[in-house]
Amino acid sequence: MNKIIQHSLLSLFFLWTCAANAQTDSLKNTVEANYRDGLPNFFNKIRKSKKVKVAYLGGSITRADKGWRVQTFNWLQQEFPNAQFEQIMAAIGGTGSDFGAYRLKNHVLQYNPDLVFVEFAVNDHSKTSQQVKESVEGIVRQIWKANPKTDICFVYTFQKVQLPFYLEEKFPVSATAMETIADYYQVPSICMALPVIKMIEEGKMLIQGKSKDYPDKIVFSEDGVHPFAETGHKIYAETVKKHFKSLQPVGELGKHTLKPALMPNNLQKVEMVLVDKIEKSQGWQLVDSVVLNKPFASLMPPVYASTDTTDFIKINFKGNRLGLVDIIGPSSGQIVVSIDNAPPRYINRFDEYCTYYRMNYSLISGLSEGKHTAIIKVSPKKLDKATILSKRNYTINNPQIFAKQALYIGAILTEK
Repeated sequence: MNKIIQHSLLSLFFLWTCAANAQTDSLKNTVEANYRDGLPNFFNKIRKSKKVKVAYLGGSITRADKGWRVQTFNWLQQEFPNAQFEQIMAAIGGTGSDFGAYRLKNHVLQYNPDLVFVEFAVNDHSKTSQQVKESVEGIVRQIWKANPKTDICFVYTFQKVQLPFYLEEKFPVSATAMETIADYYQVPSICMALPVIKMIEEGKMLIQGKSKDYPDKIVFSEDGVHPFAETGHKIYAETVKKHFKSLQPVGELGKHTLKPALMPNNLQKVEMVLVDKIEKSQGWQLVDSVVLNKPFASLMPPVYASTDTTDFIKINFKGNRLGLVDIIGPSSGQIVVSIDNAPPRYINRFDEYCTYYRMNYSLISGLSEGKHTAIIKVSPKKLDKATILSKRNYTINNPQIFAKQALYIGAILTEK
């Protein structure tokens, strides 16, 4: 084993063992692809030269403009020129499968896709196996409830911290959980990460670095997470292409069967409710300055903003979870959420990455079942933004940009 791999194992072994031991499920053995019931309805529409809609649901790795999403979609158009392909871009950086389940109807299902790629193995890395299975099963069940002929394909990317799992030929917790759901519903899966990992293990590729510093080497990514388009993303896309060629004859046409749920608390019956449909005080103002020309603009609901601690949003809901969709950035702050008669919850909507505006979400779980009332306000507490930003060695040179402590909210996440 080369020195790069030895160093990775030494530096990440502790994280690997902690994560693995914290789970009750055994980690599954890696495999590059498992075709299961295939994608028969998708390929049947292609063969009939019909209009075919392909949705990409995931995080920033899928969102990348020149990445595997664009490369695979372009390949489909070239490989099957008689079909008319339409892309549904539903990837948002820094978000996991839980948010994916809540926003699925708004961002994917309303367009009636023929195929949905689901990519969350990296962004779900810090979640428990149960959490991932509940959200991913909810995604599958929502898709097939809306249209049982829609085909689904799970795809697995990876990040540096997950490398020790793969070097032991084990899927990390997130991908293991997704494989459990894939096995139960016979959803095909492709581990785009395995060919990359093989090259890293053989010393043919560096997992992290700046390309200019290694002119004679192939570099996967600069940060150990987001691949370069011409290296990591290219291999991801080539892996999908290879298996899609083999998947064409697999499976039988027809409706997918919705079995009894594997996870009783799965996220099938959840939704994203726009704030303009929710009771609120008069002080909230519609704003677009934090959304305009941003990559997430097409996926973000209308944004309402306030810095006034007396302004409120009130929602009556049921179930054991509640969340919000908002924009966080230089001028966001802390919020206070009061649910029923419980003590108020203070939630920071500003973090060490808030030097720019991005679409984000926050979820409160573990509530009792039944009906609840929640009131959301801007907190009177002023965050020490300089200290928060110093975690990434960022120094505030223009205090005015960070002066406000606002809430920029677009939707509430709740059960139907």
